[in-house]
Parts: sequence; C-alpha cells; structure tokens
Amino acid sequence: MEFLKAKNVHFIGLGGIGVSAIARYFASQGAKVSGSDRADFDQAQELRKHGIKVFTSHDAKNLSPKTEAVVYSSAVPADNPEIALAREKGIPMFEYVEALGEIMKGKYGIGVSGTNGKTSTTAMLGKILEADKMDPMVIVGGKVPGWDANLRLPVSPRTALGKKPRAVLGEEIFVAEACEYRRHFLKLAPRMIILTNIEAEHLDYFKDIADIKNAFSEYVGKLPKDGFLVYNDDDKNVVEVCKNIKAHKISCSLRKRTADIFASNIRYEKGRQVFRVFWKKEDLGDFKIGVPGIFNVMNALEALGSALALGAKTESSRKALAKFHGTWRRFERVGKVGKTVIISDYAHHPAGVGATIQAAKELYPDQKILFIFQPHQKDRTLKLMHEFADVLKNADDLILSEIYEVAGRNESEKEVSSQDLVREVLKLRKSNIEYGSSLKETEQIVRKMLPYYHAVVIMGAGDVYKIAESLS
Repeated sequence: MEFLKAKNVHFIGLGGIGVSAIARYFASQGAKVSGSDRADFDQAQELRKHGIKVFTSHDAKNLSPKTEAVVYSSAVPADNPEIALAREKGIPMFEYVEALGEIMKGKYGIGVSGTNGKTSTTAMLGKILEADKMDPMVIVGGKVPGWDANLRLPVSPRTALGKKPRAVLGEEIFVAEACEYRRHFLKLAPRMIILTNIEAEHLDYFKDIADIKNAFSEYVGKLPKDGFLVYNDDDKNVVEVCKNIKAHKISCSLRKRTADIFASNIRYEKGRQVFRVFWKKEDLGDFKIGVPGIFNVMNALEALGSALALGAKTESSRKALAKFHGTWRRFERVGKVGKTVIISDYAHHPAGVGATIQAAKELYPDQKILFIFQPHQKDRTLKLMHEFADVLKNADDLILSEIYEVAGRNESEKEVSSQDLVREVLKLRKSNIEYGSSLKETEQIVRKMLPYYHAVVIMGAGDVYKIAESLS
C-alpha cells in the first residue's frame, strides 16, 4: 500500500498541531479520515467541519475495519489500545515525522529547524513564496491567517491545465518545521534547511548541548551538495554545526556585514519593526514586519534569504513581510480588556521567554507590563531552573502558574514546582511575583491586577493561553 494513496486513514493524537495538519491534508485528497485524542481539544470542531470523524477518547473501537494506514503522535504511549489493534492487524503505522517524510518525498523539501523561531520563520517563508506565485505546500506549528489553520495546500495542482505555479527544478515546494526532539528530523530528507538557533533543550532525551549539536550536525550533513543551508551566523552553536557542510550556504546576521544577508538600522515605526537589508552586499532597502523582537528580524532574514535563493522577487518578498503580523500564540495580540492589551505567546524555553520579555519592553517602552508564565514540563523546569530565573528576573511584575505536565514525555522523578522557580527569581532580584497553584487561581490573580497595566503578556506552551482567550 502506497501511504499517500491511502483512502482510509486513522490518526492517534489528533489534537497535536502537526498531526492535525496531516489529517487535513488527507481529507483534502478525498480520503476518509478519523482520529482520536484523550479528551476534547481546541481543533476538534474545525476538523469535524473537514469531514474528519473525531473521537475524544482512545479505544480500539475507534479503528474502522477499512483502515489502511495509521498516523500517530510521538506523545502516544506504545500500549495505546488503537496502536495495539493496528499492530495486531498489521496495518501500516507511521509516526508523525515519518508521515511528514512521506509527504516530502518527490517535492523540494525545506526543513525549518532550531530551538526557537521555527513557526514564525516557516510562516514568513510560506507567505513570501505564496506572494511570489511559487504556490508552496506548508505545514507549520501554529495557525496562520489566510491558511487552513496550520496547513497551506497548493492552489493549482501540477497536473492542472493552463498556467502552473513556479517551482524549483520542476518540483512542488514543501515547507515544514523539522523538530530535533528524539532526533525526529533525521527521518526527513529536505533539500534546503533553515537553522535558526541551537540551545540546550529537550534534556529529557538529549544528554547535554554536545549531544544536541551532534544531532544537528548529522541532520545538516544529510543535505545534498546542490542543497542549501540557510543559517544564523550570530549563533555560535549553529556556526559550529554548519562549519564543514558542502551544500550551498547562506549566512544570516544582524552583526556581520560579511554575511550573505545582513540587516542594519533596526528600529520601530508605528508599531512595526523596520530594517535595512543587504543581500550579497546589494542594498535592497527597507523591509517591515508586524511583529516585535529582534529575534523576529533574524527570522525574517532567514525566510527572506531562503526565498531569494529560490528565485523569489525582492518586491513581492517585501510586500509579503510587510503584511506579516504573526501566527497563533507567537506574540499574538488576542484583544483588549478596557485599555489593556492581551498578548499570548508560546515561549516555553529560557531563550524564548527572555526574547518575549525583551520584545514586549521594546514595543511598549515606559509602560507597565504584567508577565504571566506557565512552565512546560517538570523535567525542563528542573534542568533549566537557573536559566529560567535569569530571564524571568527581567519581568518587573510576574505571575508564575503551576507547571504544565506533559503526557508522553519523560518527566522528572524529582518533585518540582513553580514555587521553586519563584524562590530562584527572588534570589536574583526582589521583583513583584505572584504564584498561582492552578490555571483557575492564576486567572483570578490576573483579573485583580489587570487594570493597572498597559499590556499583559501570557507565556507558555501548555494551556495557559486559555487565560488570554478568557480575558479577551
């Protein structure tokens, strides 16, 4: 059975953002699609509108007798009853990244990788290629305005009559996030890799930063000689990993004028970041993006450098970036309560949390900002406790909600709480910090403090975004 031609596909862990995108893809191809998760989830209603049968519990009965293939999330345990039945029946099974790899075959694959910035960079690149009539397929880790949530399908099939979209070497372009967790990205074979940054992360799997860099080295080492490696030349770990790669390399920098693509004169104008771009030493003029934070300028450079290497036009790229105002939970302005702006952000690693705090302060200088952070996963919180405290000390007013525990991850055997993180922050600075023992208590504290702030920034990869939605 050829996986992509399967007409009955079942998805386990359907609530996962990546898994749901592949389910949408199969539904768009006319397949009969079903899927399950352990409880009701945010996208369930949207998926049902696509004709997908959604189950909100795991049960062997969820598998149709006609099921030809099963796709499952890496967070699903091996003893899941649906996986057990599929194995017993000999139904072909694909972990999410394996399914992603199957879709990438026969296409010009672009893998966007790194500790932080994958979603924004993927969305930016997708929007640029879309504006330039390259008509890419894109799977991204967050909902993007104008797309089918986190999936963009090509508008015109390659077999359609009439004018066809521009392609690279005659192949359809497929842009996807490629995560390093459990070395998942090694199951992909992209022709272009964008490498945003490398930090100590996923330490429930990796031994240390050296182990992480080894994984990235193996990944970028798979690039063919005619492939492209677009990388952050300001990140020392990235530079080290990219050193001996034989593929075409495109360096991106905010500091080095010798880089292939370089940004200077970065400033804010009317709430937008504006920066001057130099491509291969040619002055391309000013570009704008509707998202704050110096890290987003780097994301834009990497997306732009990739697109230009593929033949995108400067003007269409400029217009696409000017219209970019972010994705779901990436410094997303979800609304207002009175005059207070409510912002939701996915930041869950110290580097991301620190960057989000800095971005908010840059965007709202001299304004009072309340930051809320829900740590994601006990193991990460324990192993990066000092790094979290070091960035959180920069939040003048802070609420720490209790840690969000992640199903399917190797959690720490040692007990740890957000209260431990409160104590670590207070060792570094006597900040105004509150602690919420639950999401409900955190929201109650936020509501009491809300009127005194110009902006409230809610950070975390767990369910803390529900507070932002409730407030707005």
